[in-house]
Amino acid sequence: MRTIKFRGKRLDNGEWGYGDLIENQGRFFIYHATSESTIEDNENGRIVVVAVEVDSSTVGQFAELKDEKGREIYEGDIVRDEYEGVAKVCFDSYSWQLIYGIGDDGNQVQSFEELDGLRIAIIDNIHDNPELIKTE
Repeated sequence: MRTIKFRGKRLDNGEWGYGDLIENQGRFFIYHATSESTIEDNENGRIVVVAVEVDSSTVGQFAELKDEKGREIYEGDIVRDEYEGVAKVCFDSYSWQLIYGIGDDGNQVQSFEELDGLRIAIIDNIHDNPELIKTE
């Protein structure tokens, strides 16, 4: 079974939120179901879903792949491969890809299917440290 989940930077505190993505009237929310936070009663006695609003420009989907340390890889992550190549994780049309050589050097694209056996490690993401990908 495929795991579909997202992350996004919370507007209230700048932390990353992980879970299901909800879009409502142009606003984006991450909903993470737990036994403690799935629902709550408001002052009118109605049950409401607990979700946090996130910056839509930071939303990225889980790539269904983990790095060499077991950390989940998301769209927008910056990774380093075992040959010291640095790439950005992207989804393009139908497949997950690593994009190397961002900037004046051109782009080298490698699909996740081509990663068979290649060790990669997350070093950051394009939202917190975009300069990492621009200088490589």
